[in-house]
Amino acid sequence: MKYFLFSIFFLIFTGLIIVYINISSVNIKEKKEPLLKKVEKKEEITIVKLLANAKIKTIFPAKELYIKIDLNYIPKPKILYQTIIRKLDKYKLFGIEQILELNNIKYSIIKSENDLKLFINFDKKSQARKIKNLFKNYNFNVELKKVTKI
Repeated sequence: MKYFLFSIFFLIFTGLIIVYINISSVNIKEKKEPLLKKVEKKEEITIVKLLANAKIKTIFPAKELYIKIDLNYIPKPKILYQTIIRKLDKYKLFGIEQILELNNIKYSIIKSENDLKLFINFDKKSQARKIKNLFKNYNFNVELKKVTKI
């Protein structure tokens, strides 16, 4: 039994060695030389050449910008209401985040040097007042601000 197991082990081991030798052998004769091509540079397209072909023949300084705007269409201004909570510390912020997550309200936090501000934007004033009243129950100072966007 010992001789049988030893002979099977020997056959498997020699097979692995033969496979390893076949895989790892490298034919140096088959090595190909790399193909080298000379890349020709195309003409450089400069801003001056582009402007020479363009319809606009004026060149502005870097600080000015030319924009063509259609003044016939004037968009209606959109009114947003922001609730702003100032002077927050870590513990107040944690409590406010829990309240907002329970009510599925999206918010943004702005951190300055020593101050944290939390902003909540609404389309309707009634929603903003509802949130303001919600935070008054928890004794947070809340500001309502009307923001007009064009």
